[in-house]
Amino acid sequence: MPGEVTVAQLRKIFTDSKRATDAYLQSIANEVNADLATFKLDTPLRRAHFFSQVKGETGNSMQPVRESWEYSPEALLSFSEYYRAHPKEAEQDGYLKDPKNSKKFIRHADQNAIGRKHFLRLNNNRLDHPDDGSNFRGRGLLQITGYEKYSLFPAEYSRYWSGPVPNCVDDPDLIVKYPYSIRSAIWFWMKYKVYEVADKGATHQVVAKVTQRVNGGNNGLKERREAFDVAYPAFK
Repeated sequence: MPGEVTVAQLRKIFTDSKRATDAYLQSIANEVNADLATFKLDTPLRRAHFFSQVKGETGNSMQPVRESWEYSPEALLSFSEYYRAHPKEAEQDGYLKDPKNSKKFIRHADQNAIGRKHFLRLNNNRLDHPDDGSNFRGRGLLQITGYEKYSLFPAEYSRYWSGPVPNCVDDPDLIVKYPYSIRSAIWFWMKYKVYEVADKGATHQVVAKVTQRVNGGNNGLKERREAFDVAYPAFK
C-alpha cells in the first residue's frame, strides 16, 4: 500500500507556490490523509485521477473557485436550448465588448438571468425556486453544482467528519472555504463513485471517462490529461 499524500507530491502538480503554499498543500494533504481508505484515495491511480481533476478545475494554485458565467451571446446560443429558442434574450443576457478593444466590457453578462433561464433546468435544481440555478453554481475544488449536491453534502457530512455541519443551501459560498472546499470534493468523489471509473486505468481514455463523470462533458480535457501525466508518476 502507498504511504500518505505528501506536500512534495502535490507540489509537482500544483506549481503556483505563491498561492499554493507549502502550508496550504499540507492542509490539503492532512484532509485526504485523515482516512485514505474510506475516501477511496488509497492507491496512486486514484490519487492521480483525483488531483488531476482538481487541477483541471482550479489550475496550478488549487484555490477553490466559484463558477463564472461570463458568456457571450454566441456562447449562450452554442450550448443552451433555451437561448437557441430565444435568441433575442441571448443578445440581452450575454456580455457585450468594445469592438475596438476586445478586453473592454461595455456590458457584463447577466449571470442571474442565465442561471434562471438555462441552469435552473439542470443539476436537479428546484424549478419552483428560480434562483437555484444561480445560487448553486459550481464551487470548490471539484465544482459541485446544483441543489441536489448542495443539500446532500451537508446531509451526509457527519458520516465522515466531526464538528458543525455546513449549511450550504443557505450559504453556498461555504463550499469555496477551507475545509469544505476539499471535503466537498472528497464527498463528491465518493458519492458519485468517480473512483470506480478511475480504477479502470492510467490511460488518456480513462481520464476522459473520469472527466465525464466529474463535469458531464469534456471541459478542460487536454489540461486534465496533462495534469494526469504529471500526477501519476508523482504518486507512484
